Amino acid sequence: MQQTLVDWGYELRYGADGHLGDETWLALQTFSRAELNAWAPEVPEGTVSALLQDVPVPAPDPGPVPDPESVVEVIDLRSEQSDPAPKSKVSGGRTVLRAPRNVTGIVLHQTATNYGVSEHQVRAAGGDADLALQRRALNVACHAMAFRKGWVVLANDLRAYSYHANSLCAVGLGLEVEGSYPGLLNAPTATTWGGGPTELTQETIEAAREGIRTLTEKGRAMGMPIEYLWAHRQSAGRSRRSDPGEGLWRAVVLDYAVPVLGLKTQPRRTFGDGLPIPLEWDPDGKGSY
Repeated sequence: MQQTLVDWGYELRYGADGHLGDETWLALQTFSRAELNAWAPEVPEGTVSALLQDVPVPAPDPGPVPDPESVVEVIDLRSEQSDPAPKSKVSGGRTVLRAPRNVTGIVLHQTATNYGVSEHQVRAAGGDADLALQRRALNVACHAMAFRKGWVVLANDLRAYSYHANSLCAVGLGLEVEGSYPGLLNAPTATTWGGGPTELTQETIEAAREGIRTLTEKGRAMGMPIEYLWAHRQSAGRSRRSDPGEGLWRAVVLDYAVPVLGLKTQPRRTFGDGLPIPLEWDPDGKGSY
């Protein structure tokens, strides 16, 4: 079983050692969710037989990702990330890594807050306030973060199993967009977490678009067949119903990622106790906000 998991592309640090440890169990769980959309405390019926089928041929490369219209700085801080990374699945004291072939989409989030930095954080960054702010992404459950200042920060190995989107964690890359945005544009005070809304500027939109483009490009280069874009609300129920909000969904997904990058949405689909994309956000959505 372990050797077949390795053949499927799941990384087992100790190889096929004949020991059903945490790492093998987590790899089997991820395989089962990806191939059968099912998992239980016991191995679901059909998992082993599905695992022993011929390993499928990888999907053809969908081609290059178009360059963005505007230039957004991408800062790669992945080399600074700890192992295990904060808010990630851990096995044997290290971050669990997913098989690239099972990562098929990107989950769009909003942070629901605006980040600042303390004097201590600035000192730790050698007096560089921008670097101190960028490093805030290292402690967030995401693979990348788009900041309001117009940066994109890569914070985690794209294979990392980050706890950012409930049942979508196994198959999605997480992009957080800094700010607290309302669920509906015509109700700007209706933020899920309270407080005044953050202005959604063109600079933030461009950063978020570049975040999607960068994750798509780098993910595909690693063998991830990135095809879909989902909203966090689709996997997190009513507690995240304004995540990422109408403004980001329209400006980043409908106006850019779909027509320019060729990514697909599944607005009516839900995962776990999630909610579909509402009609107020997307004409192909389902139900009201």
